[in-house]
Amino acid sequence: MSFTKNKFKKIFAETIFLFLIAFFCYTALNKLLNLDSFRTNLIKTSLFNIETAKYFSIIVVAWEIIVVALLLFYKKLGLLFFCFTMLLFTLYISFLRFKGLYEVCGCGGVLNGLSYGYHLVINISLLFGGLFLLILNNIKGDEK
Repeated sequence: MSFTKNKFKKIFAETIFLFLIAFFCYTALNKLLNLDSFRTNLIKTSLFNIETAKYFSIIVVAWEIIVVALLLFYKKLGLLFFCFTMLLFTLYISFLRFKGLYEVCGCGGVLNGLSYGYHLVINISLLFGGLFLLILNNIKGDEK
C-alpha cells in the first residue's frame, strides 16, 4: 500500500475541515453554556448595552450553530459562511483593538483571556484554513 501525495492532501484537508467544525461546535457550546459571561464580555466593550447584548449573544451562538450545520450538510456553502464569519470576527476584534476597547478574548473556554495578538493569529489561521479548503473544494469541482 503506497501513501501517495493525493492521499496525504485528502487526509490533511479532511483534518482541517473536521477541526473547523469542532472549533465552531466548541465555541458555540461554550458560549451557550456560559451565556451570561459571554454577554458580560460583550457589554464590557461598551459597544453593546444590556438589551442588545442579550439579543446579539443569542444571534452569535445561533449563527455559529448554523455554520456548523452548513459545514456538515453543504460543505461549499458552509465554508463560505465560515470564512465570512471568521472575517467578521477578525474585523470585530481589530476594531475593538483600534478603539482601545479590546481587553482580552471573551470567546470562552480555552480561548478566554487571550491577548489580541494571539486572538488575531488564531482568527487569521482559521480564516486561511477555511479559504484553503474552499479553494481546494473548487479545484476538485465538488458541488456539495
